[in-house]
Order: sequence, then C-alpha cells, then structure tokens
Amino acid sequence: MRLYKRECDEIGGQKSRRQGWPHICLILIILLNFTGCNTGGESMLPIQPANISRIDLDTYQLTVDARAPWVSTGIQVKSGQKIRFTANGIWGESPGVERSADGGQAGLFGSGYWGVVRRVPDAPWGALVGRVGTAKFFIGQSAIITMPEDGDLMLGINDGDNDLGDNHGTQTVKVQLSP
Repeated sequence: MRLYKRECDEIGGQKSRRQGWPHICLILIILLNFTGCNTGGESMLPIQPANISRIDLDTYQLTVDARAPWVSTGIQVKSGQKIRFTANGIWGESPGVERSADGGQAGLFGSGYWGVVRRVPDAPWGALVGRVGTAKFFIGQSAIITMPEDGDLMLGINDGDNDLGDNHGTQTVKVQLSP
C-alpha cells in the first residue's frame, strides 16, 4: 500500500488523485445505466412467482417474470411431443425496452448489448424462449413446438443468463399438451 501511495504521489500528487475518482465513478455509473447495464435498483424488487395453474387435463397457465432464471413449468415432456404455446404481456430485457413475447432488435436503439450472450442466439432479444434438458428454442407469442428431448419444460426471456437484473415485466403463458 505504501508503494502504491508513493507512486501516485510522485505521478500526480495525493490531492489530485483523490479529487478525480468521484467524477470517474459518477461517469461510469451514468454510462452503465445509459447502456442498459444493471447497477442496482430494479434487481432489488422481488421476482414474481410463476403462479402455475391447471386449466384442464392438458392445459396449463403460468406467469414468466423477465428477471427470473429459467422458470420450471413443472411439466415433464417427451421427445417428439407437440406443445402449443400462447403468450401475452409486456416485458423487456433492459430499461426503456418494451416487447411482446416475439422480442425484437437488441436494445432501445437496436444497436446491441456489449458482451451479452443470449440464451437462444438465433432468436430475437427479449423473446419468450424454452428449454428442455440441453435443448433451447424460440417460442414467441404463439407457436407449436415439437419437444427436442425428454425433461422438464422451462421458460424464460431471451437475454443473457447473468444479465436478468435490469429486466422488467411478465408474460402470461398458456401451455397446451397434445394428447
């Protein structure tokens, strides 16, 4: 620590070193918020529970929060089984972005998110996506999907797994199993 302090004093003096940091930190916080990075705030709100309900023998309805990690539907599917999905709601993968379950271009201006890897790379940002085992797929507002593997059907927003804290909104998803 002494070596660091002495080097800083020799380079620019102790006083100038202390005066610069608050400004640099403020600029970084502003830039991170403007680019959609999470610096706190919204991530402190509780994640809405999935509220899974059974409508009839083959139909379920649940809520998927955009800030939640993969949401388990509790439905065990088989490879080759067809599932009908319908989704309604507004959510977004960053502040100021509002989407349907179909998603869209990256960011408020469609310019992208620096360093963020989507859960399903070939699906639009902010879209409703699914996962069974290791297979991930695009769902959107309405789709009939043939299940790629056996396992627990999971749903989520198409965003980076480590970038969910600044997301907002929910989708109400109806899942209808084929007989």
